[in-house]
Amino acid sequence: MMSLKKQYHRLVGTPSPFEAEPGLEVIYRDLFRRELDRLGEEDRFYPVGGAANYSLLYLILRIGTEFKPTSVLDIGAGESTLVWAMLRRHGLVGDVLTIESDAGWATRIGAQVEHEILVSPLAEAKVDGRPAMTYDWDVIRQRGPFDVMVCDGPNGTPRDSRCGILNMLTDPLPSDFLLLLDDAERPGEQDTIRKIHKRLSQAGCPYGAGVVRAAKTQMMFASGRYLPATFL
Repeated sequence: MMSLKKQYHRLVGTPSPFEAEPGLEVIYRDLFRRELDRLGEEDRFYPVGGAANYSLLYLILRIGTEFKPTSVLDIGAGESTLVWAMLRRHGLVGDVLTIESDAGWATRIGAQVEHEILVSPLAEAKVDGRPAMTYDWDVIRQRGPFDVMVCDGPNGTPRDSRCGILNMLTDPLPSDFLLLLDDAERPGEQDTIRKIHKRLSQAGCPYGAGVVRAAKTQMMFASGRYLPATFL
């Protein structure tokens, strides 16, 4: 049954800023393929089901080609990992570290890339005072700093979904950074988005934020030289 909120938005024609817009997926598909053509690459990606959709793949490709990150944290192995690996082969990004909780899936994706996939089994931990099943962030932080982070894992939860990423927003924050959070249309991710805003504000970090909507919604937080990415 449609919620009252969705009924209201449908009647007045003002969608939520996070509500997905599946009709835009074909536009991001075409943009993604155009950028692939410029690199001389074919579209061998499968943005279906729970995998990264075309707007996420497009954003990663644009961020890589235009901003040339020096160190990338890719959270959740999959189609996005293959795009980062492709960008790295072209010399457009520096180091890439992918985090994955499932060892079997890490092996499958790892056979297709040259950068490291770190297996970090999920364990219960307190994040911002709440229990969460998340990665070993102490180990991950030791591998940083990262100027670009893409969070598409672990599996979502009804509340405070993927809130473990807050562990990467500790002082001192880099002057140039970009955090891209997938599945922002879901209530659990929106809990985490509010906490990210709060964490960055409390740190006195000058940052911008942007939303991209297609079959799924992505939320971006950026500072310094990555600020223009919030308008992609």
